[in-house]
Amino acid sequence: MPEPGAQKRRFRNLLLPYLAVFLITATLVGVLALRGAQNANLTLVYLVRQDVILIGLGLAISGACLWRSDPEAKLPALEGRSILLASVAVAVLVLLARDYVLFDYDLSRDEQLARFDAAIFSSGNLAADLREPWGRFADALNTDFMLPVSERTGWVSGYLPLNAAMISLFDLLAASRLLGPFSVLLGGVALVGCARKLWPESRSATIVALLLYVGSGQVLLNAMTSYAMSLHLTSNLCWLWLFLQRRNWADLLALAIAFVAVGLHQPLFHPLFAAPVLASLVFSRKWGRAGLYFAGYAAIAAFWFWWPQFSVGLTGIPLPGNKGSFLTRLLDELGRQRQTGLLEMIANLVRFVAWQHLLLLPLFLIGLTLVRKHAVLAGLALGIFLTIVVMAVILPYQGHGFGYRYLHGLIGNAILLAVAGYQTAVRQETVWASMMRRTTLAGLLCMLPLQLFFAHGFYKPYASASRAIDLSQSDYVIVDPEGAPFAIDLVINDPFLENRPLRLVQDRIAPGLITPLCANGADVSFLPPMHYNAIRRNFGMQELDENGLDNAKLTTMLESGGCSVR
Repeated sequence: MPEPGAQKRRFRNLLLPYLAVFLITATLVGVLALRGAQNANLTLVYLVRQDVILIGLGLAISGACLWRSDPEAKLPALEGRSILLASVAVAVLVLLARDYVLFDYDLSRDEQLARFDAAIFSSGNLAADLREPWGRFADALNTDFMLPVSERTGWVSGYLPLNAAMISLFDLLAASRLLGPFSVLLGGVALVGCARKLWPESRSATIVALLLYVGSGQVLLNAMTSYAMSLHLTSNLCWLWLFLQRRNWADLLALAIAFVAVGLHQPLFHPLFAAPVLASLVFSRKWGRAGLYFAGYAAIAAFWFWWPQFSVGLTGIPLPGNKGSFLTRLLDELGRQRQTGLLEMIANLVRFVAWQHLLLLPLFLIGLTLVRKHAVLAGLALGIFLTIVVMAVILPYQGHGFGYRYLHGLIGNAILLAVAGYQTAVRQETVWASMMRRTTLAGLLCMLPLQLFFAHGFYKPYASASRAIDLSQSDYVIVDPEGAPFAIDLVINDPFLENRPLRLVQDRIAPGLITPLCANGADVSFLPPMHYNAIRRNFGMQELDENGLDNAKLTTMLESGGCSVR
C-alpha cells in the first residue's frame, strides 16, 4: 500500500488540476444558466453541451486509473517501425472517420473557403471571374470572409492561399482526402524527432510524446476537416525539428517551412510559435543564426502582407483604401468589444483541456516548473502564453472547432512540455508509467468515442440540410440565415457557379436580381423548416412551426418576375 505522502503527491499532481478545471467549468455553466446565456453563442453551447461532460468523465477516469495503478508497470520501448505503424493506424482512422463521423462535409466557412479556393487553383487560376449578373448581386451568393472589394468581378477569399494550395495539390494527385491523414502522420513523426533531439538518452520520451499525440481528440478530429490548423501543427513540429538540428541546411529548410506556415490561412499563428523559440538564439548570443532567421522572417512577412493586394489585383478591381490589409482587419477586430469575451476565453481553455489526452494537463503543469533550466522549453511555454493573451485581446471567439483551434498549432509545445514533466515525475513516482498506459487506453475507449459522438451529432443536421439542397430539382434554393444558427454557411457555391441548384442568402436578394433570376422561368425553392429545426436542436432553441419563416413577400416577388416557386 502506498505511503500517505505518496498518495497526496499523486492527488496533487494528477487529480487536482482536473478537479480545478471541472470546478471552473461547473461554475461557468452555473453562471451562464443563471444569466440565461448558455445558448448565447457557440463557444458557450460547446461548454454546456459537450465540455462539461468530457471534463467530468476525464476526472472520473483519471481517478479510477490512479486507484488501480501498478507501480511496477513500464512503458515499452518503441522502434522506428512501431512508431510508423502507429502513425499509419491513426492516419487510417482519420481517413475513415471523415466519412462516417463528419459525413465528408465542410461545416464552417473556414473549411468551405479552403475548398472553394482549392477548386480555383485546380483550374489553373489564382482567381475566378464572376459573370453577370452576379457581379452586381454577389452578396446573395454569400461573400462572407471574402475580401471587401469595391466592385466584385471575381472571387477572392480573405485567407492566405497555402492551405487551399495544399488541398489543390492533393486534388491534382486524386488524393485530396489524404491531406488530413498525411498531416497527422507527418506531424507524429516530426514530434517523435523533436522528443529524440531534446531527450536523446531517454527511452520513454518518444513513447510518451506519441501517446499524448494520438490520445488527443483535438488532433484527430481537426485532421478530419479542411481547417488549416492540422497543417499549422505539422509545419510547426517540422520547423522545430529542423531548428533543433543546429545546422545551416536545417535552418534554411526551417525558413522554407516558415514561409508555408505563415501563408496557410492567417499570418499571425506561426510567428507567435516561432518568435519565443528564436529568442533563445539572442539570449545565447548566436548572432549568425539569429540574423539569418530575422532576415528570413522579414522577407516572409513582406511577401504575405503584399499578397492581398496582389490577389485582388487579379480581378482587376483594387481594394478600397486599405480595407483588405491585415493591419486594417486587425484594428477592426480590436474595435469590436464582446461582453462575453472573458467567459469565452475561459471556455476555450476548458475546451482545449477536454479534447486532449487525460495526462496532458497534469504533466504539462509539472513541465512548466522546468522552463527556467531549458531555453527551448521556455520558448515553447512562452509561445502558448503569448497566443492565449493575443487571441484573448483580438478574438476570444473561435467559432466552430474541436478543442480550442487557435492553440492547435501549439499542441506540440504542450506535449513536449508534458514529456519534460513526465521525465521528472516518473523519477519520483514510478506509478506514472502505469497511469500513461491506463489513461491512454481509457481515453481511446471512452473519451474518443464520446468526442466522435458529439462531432457526429453536431455535423449531422447541417450535412443533411446540404444534401437535401443538392437533391432538390430546383435551379435555386433560398436559405434564410435567421432560420437557425450558422444556416448562412449552407450557402456555398462552386466558384464558377456550375453547381445546381445555386444557393442564395434570402435577406441578400436585392430586388434588381429578380428579373435576371426569373428570366427563363427558373424553378426556385426555400429550405423547409424541418432542416432549420434540426439545427436549432443542437443549440437547445425553440423549434419553428410551418409559418415560422417569412417567405411570403419574396415568394410574391419571384412569382411576379416569372419564377416557379416551391
